Amino acid sequence: MAKYVISMDETRSFVPPGHVKCNTRVLLEEANVGCKNFAMFRSEFDVGGIAEPHTHPFEQAYYVLRGEGIVAIGDQEFKVKEGDSVYCPPNIPHAVKNIGNEPLWLLVVNAPPK
Repeated sequence: MAKYVISMDETRSFVPPGHVKCNTRVLLEEANVGCKNFAMFRSEFDVGGIAEPHTHPFEQAYYVLRGEGIVAIGDQEFKVKEGDSVYCPPNIPHAVKNIGNEPLWLLVVNAPPK
Protein backbone atom coordinates (compact mmCIF):
# COMPACT_ATOMS: atom_id res chain seq x y z
CA MET A 1 0.00 0.00 0.00
CA ALA A 2 1.30 3.45 -0.92
CA LYS A 3 2.06 5.95 1.82
CA TYR A 4 0.86 9.53 1.22
CA VAL A 5 0.94 11.17 4.66
CA ILE A 6 4.00 11.40 6.93
CA SER A 7 3.78 12.59 10.52
CA MET A 8 6.64 14.64 12.00
CA ASP A 9 7.67 11.77 14.28
CA GLU A 10 8.30 9.63 11.17
CA THR A 11 10.76 12.10 9.64
CA ARG A 12 14.51 11.85 9.84
CA SER A 13 16.77 14.83 10.50
CA PHE A 14 20.36 15.76 9.74
CA VAL A 15 22.74 18.73 9.70
CA PRO A 16 23.75 19.52 6.10
CA PRO A 17 27.47 20.12 5.41
CA GLY A 18 28.45 23.76 5.90
CA HIS A 19 25.38 24.51 8.02
CA VAL A 20 25.85 25.82 11.56
CA LYS A 21 23.12 25.90 14.22
CA CYS A 22 20.76 24.28 11.72
CA ASN A 23 18.78 21.07 11.72
CA THR A 24 17.01 19.80 8.61
CA ARG A 25 14.03 17.46 8.68
CA VAL A 26 13.32 15.31 5.61
CA LEU A 27 9.57 15.65 5.09
CA LEU A 28 8.98 13.94 1.73
CA GLU A 29 11.45 11.81 -0.22
CA GLU A 30 11.56 8.67 -2.30
CA ALA A 31 12.33 6.56 0.79
CA ASN A 32 9.18 7.55 2.69
CA VAL A 33 6.51 8.24 0.01
CA GLY A 34 8.16 7.31 -3.28
CA CYS A 35 8.38 10.80 -4.82
CA LYS A 36 10.94 10.71 -7.63
CA ASN A 37 10.92 14.27 -9.01
CA PHE A 38 11.40 16.33 -5.85
CA ALA A 39 12.21 16.14 -2.14
CA MET A 40 10.86 18.43 0.60
CA PHE A 41 12.61 19.47 3.81
CA ARG A 42 12.18 21.86 6.74
CA SER A 43 15.44 23.58 7.65
CA GLU A 44 15.39 25.06 11.15
CA PHE A 45 18.09 27.69 11.76
CA ASP A 46 18.61 28.67 15.39
CA VAL A 47 19.35 32.32 16.19
CA GLY A 48 22.66 33.08 14.46
CA GLY A 49 22.43 29.93 12.33
CA ILE A 50 23.93 29.91 8.83
CA ALA A 51 24.31 27.90 5.67
CA GLU A 52 27.70 28.76 4.22
CA PRO A 53 27.90 29.54 0.48
CA HIS A 54 27.43 26.37 -1.55
CA THR A 55 26.02 25.12 -4.86
CA HIS A 56 23.80 22.29 -6.07
CA PRO A 57 23.37 20.81 -9.55
CA PHE A 58 19.57 21.00 -9.05
CA GLU A 59 16.95 23.69 -8.51
CA GLN A 60 16.07 24.61 -4.95
CA ALA A 61 13.19 26.68 -3.60
CA TYR A 62 12.55 28.07 -0.12
CA TYR A 63 9.36 29.24 1.53
CA VAL A 64 9.93 31.14 4.78
CA LEU A 65 7.67 29.59 7.41
CA ARG A 66 8.99 31.57 10.38
CA GLY A 67 11.54 34.24 11.24
CA GLU A 68 13.74 36.46 9.12
CA GLY A 69 17.06 36.12 7.43
CA ILE A 70 19.42 37.05 4.64
CA VAL A 71 19.64 34.84 1.55
CA ALA A 72 22.58 35.40 -0.77
CA ILE A 73 22.26 34.13 -4.35
CA GLY A 74 25.24 34.75 -6.59
CA ASP A 75 26.43 38.28 -5.82
CA GLN A 76 23.04 39.49 -4.54
CA GLU A 77 21.63 39.51 -1.00
CA PHE A 78 17.95 39.53 -0.09
CA LYS A 79 16.31 40.10 3.28
CA VAL A 80 13.54 37.52 3.71
CA LYS A 81 10.74 37.11 6.21
CA GLU A 82 7.79 34.85 6.93
CA GLY A 83 5.71 34.35 3.77
CA ASP A 84 8.53 35.05 1.27
CA SER A 85 9.53 32.58 -1.45
CA VAL A 86 13.05 32.16 -2.85
CA TYR A 87 14.38 30.44 -5.99
CA CYS A 88 17.97 29.17 -6.13
CA PRO A 89 19.02 28.21 -9.69
CA PRO A 90 21.30 25.21 -10.20
CA ASN A 91 25.07 25.73 -9.87
CA ILE A 92 24.74 29.29 -8.47
CA PRO A 93 26.33 29.86 -5.03
CA HIS A 94 23.78 30.58 -2.31
CA ALA A 95 23.83 31.04 1.46
CA VAL A 96 21.41 31.65 4.34
CA LYS A 97 21.79 33.53 7.63
CA ASN A 98 19.25 33.89 10.43
CA ILE A 99 19.31 37.59 11.41
CA GLY A 100 16.32 37.51 13.73
CA ASN A 101 15.75 36.93 17.43
CA GLU A 102 13.84 33.69 16.83
CA PRO A 103 14.38 30.54 14.77
CA LEU A 104 14.27 30.82 10.98
CA TRP A 105 12.34 27.94 9.41
CA LEU A 106 12.49 27.30 5.68
CA LEU A 107 10.38 24.86 3.73
CA VAL A 108 12.89 23.62 1.13
CA VAL A 109 12.14 21.81 -2.13
CA ASN A 110 14.84 20.19 -4.26
CA ALA A 111 14.04 19.22 -7.83
CA PRO A 112 15.15 16.68 -8.75
CA PRO A 113 15.70 15.24 -5.26
CA LYS A 114 19.30 15.02 -4.12
